[in-house]
Amino acid sequence: MPGLGTMADAPTVARIVHAATGEDPDDLRIVGQGQTSVGWRVDARGGPYCVLVEIPVEARQERYRDEPTIYAARHAILEGLTAAEVPSPRSIATRATHDGADPTDGRFDWMVTEWTPGEPAGDTIPEAAATDLGRFLATLHGLPVEGYGRLEDRANELRGTETDHRAGMLSRWWPDLWPFDGRPLTTHPVLHAAPMLLSTIAALRDSLTRYEEPRTQFALSHTDLNGNHLFVEDGRLTGVIDFGDAAIVPPAFDIASFAFFFGWDRTEAVLDGYTTNGVFRDIRRAEAQQLSVVLALQKIEKHTTVLPDEERVARTITFLEQTLPLAVRRQA
Repeated sequence: MPGLGTMADAPTVARIVHAATGEDPDDLRIVGQGQTSVGWRVDARGGPYCVLVEIPVEARQERYRDEPTIYAARHAILEGLTAAEVPSPRSIATRATHDGADPTDGRFDWMVTEWTPGEPAGDTIPEAAATDLGRFLATLHGLPVEGYGRLEDRANELRGTETDHRAGMLSRWWPDLWPFDGRPLTTHPVLHAAPMLLSTIAALRDSLTRYEEPRTQFALSHTDLNGNHLFVEDGRLTGVIDFGDAAIVPPAFDIASFAFFFGWDRTEAVLDGYTTNGVFRDIRRAEAQQLSVVLALQKIEKHTTVLPDEERVARTITFLEQTLPLAVRRQA
């Protein structure tokens, strides 16, 4: 990868931990790499800690060079969740919130949090952990926010980059998000991937476009609740990680995201934890079933034209086939 030598090394991460905690690492190692960040586990006296360090722009794939790390905004999210006492790692410091000299001399953005115990859920999640997630999401969706869409990188408030609902929806996903992008469905890759579903999807356009209207509730949402981001221990949820794609969008997108990865049956446990109000639960379920169509179309587009993956497209079409009857039945 071009520019790989410019990425943060172990001594740099050790300096970050010392600046943030006053401790010197006993051990540290890379545990994961995304499109904009490298994640490290650092063992120290008061740890373990998780350290996220920005991948320099020149070392990223071209399509991700403009993606912000929003570590300051992630810090604000974790502070809100910690105050609400839901399972989430405590944020210790970021470059934006650190009072002292920057240990990287301004070369990298960075963030230090507590380590999340447990293991990633993977492809399945226990029912009790799914119920825990429902309570977690109810808290997340209740945090005070301003604006819409992707988050500005602020440590003192949660504010979207956009001023209207439609722009907020488009800012989180790739610019082409049917039906909010206004284009005909016949120009979408689903035309060739699953032509037998086209007429049913088209019939949902009016119901779906209501989500961009001002009366629709928007809330801070994680938006990517896959099994790598949900940590479980002894059958219970211990934390949710990676808020890099957090956005202020209709909160049912989080329910839809969970359903996409874990199925509608397990989603019932999430809804049970989310609210005890049966009417409200039915509303969130109906919204999630409709917005799951939008999510599935976005993933078909992504894995057809942006990051081609025939297997993922096939799995998404199967999910869409299961979801469309539910979404159509929920039309007003």
